Amino acid sequence: MKNFIDTVLSKCRGRVQSAEVIAFHGQSMPVEFRTGKLHSVEHKESTGLGLRVIKEGRIGFSSTTDLSKLDQLVDNAVASAGFGQKAFFEFPGKCAVRRAKVYDPKLEKYTSDQAIAEGKKNIGTLKQKAPKLKLDVTLRKGLTEVYIANSKGLDVAYQKSGFSHSISGMAVTPNGLLYVGDGRSGCQLTREGAKITGKIAKLYRDAQKPATVATGKMPVIFSTDAAYLLWMAIGMGVNGKQVQKKASPLTGKIGQQILNKKITITDDPGYEYAVGSSPYDDEGVCTAKLKLFDKGVLKNFVYDLQTAGMMGEKSTGHGSRDFSSLPSPGASNLVIKPGTAKLAGMIKDIKSGIIVYDFLGAGQSNLLAGDFSANIALGYKIENGKIAGRVKDVMISGNVYDMLRDQMVELSDDQELVVSRGSFVTPAVMFKDVNIAGK
Repeated sequence: MKNFIDTVLSKCRGRVQSAEVIAFHGQSMPVEFRTGKLHSVEHKESTGLGLRVIKEGRIGFSSTTDLSKLDQLVDNAVASAGFGQKAFFEFPGKCAVRRAKVYDPKLEKYTSDQAIAEGKKNIGTLKQKAPKLKLDVTLRKGLTEVYIANSKGLDVAYQKSGFSHSISGMAVTPNGLLYVGDGRSGCQLTREGAKITGKIAKLYRDAQKPATVATGKMPVIFSTDAAYLLWMAIGMGVNGKQVQKKASPLTGKIGQQILNKKITITDDPGYEYAVGSSPYDDEGVCTAKLKLFDKGVLKNFVYDLQTAGMMGEKSTGHGSRDFSSLPSPGASNLVIKPGTAKLAGMIKDIKSGIIVYDFLGAGQSNLLAGDFSANIALGYKIENGKIAGRVKDVMISGNVYDMLRDQMVELSDDQELVVSRGSFVTPAVMFKDVNIAGK
């Protein structure tokens, strides 16, 4: 890839003020089981190259997957600068890189036969523990090489691996259709099939008995699986692009107490083997930890080069993109500092409430403002400190910022890496009075 990149940069000389090339070369191996049977085994390979230029102070961009058409790539990027956005930045030079563990060489030798054997084992286990579930299993490995170079002398590359293992099931229960699932995603080969099937089996057992809740306010625990909804809203709020547009509710509030004092949130692009980790962002800026909230006080926003320039700030190393798009700010891994409570103790302290594991339709809410209203796809009634049964046809609503400031009771003492519309290292979160609409 380096030869292609050097060729593109040389073709840009004399035609533009400056240029930058990003290239991805990757291979993936997804193995899928559907309704308990092997459905597909694939081996995919892809290569893509993106060129961003600055000409007469404006940004041009083009991308290609055909490396035989480099002249066309350059011509298109140069031409698009004629009607591109004004550039408020210069391409970065070299920086002091923070090494991030994002590549596991064990994945190079992980085969489709091993994935098939694991999938069959998962299905066999759950046929005994949750016999009515119709199961889908997906195991996927990926190996990617990333290259970034620019006319200012930056020339960096790194490898990143990926491994995901997910299991989901559907069954007809006395309380209607039931969907349960669990999984793991990261950069490391982790064999946690026993944990995943064990959790699914428990969720399945607890769902056999129906429970009802009435409309009103009650304590609610967002499990580590469900807490992504909270941190999605926070990630949107600290996004520098939304701040630049004055669309974020956090605009102009640096230094203010926004959340409960128990909440500290750090963006950590070096979190070991997390999917959001990398030594450089997608503009070649070195990544580093960034505290977003310290004991509830807002400290920072995340910026890419262009947005930072427009705001009179410096890039925080959060330029995010693939080869076919321009960068925009994006959080890497939001790490929420755990609390001191055990999840079992949090459940025990509730006389009448709910624990939520998954939502349906949460993405349709105005999460940028912190507002959400979603059906509980998988949740359980808590009565006198014990799981009493699965709730159905129940809606939960509120404002994330209000809840995390005024209603939060405690954070659990454990964390899980949750990859759902982002990468979050999160504890479970308990609230005291949340709006519930039930039958």
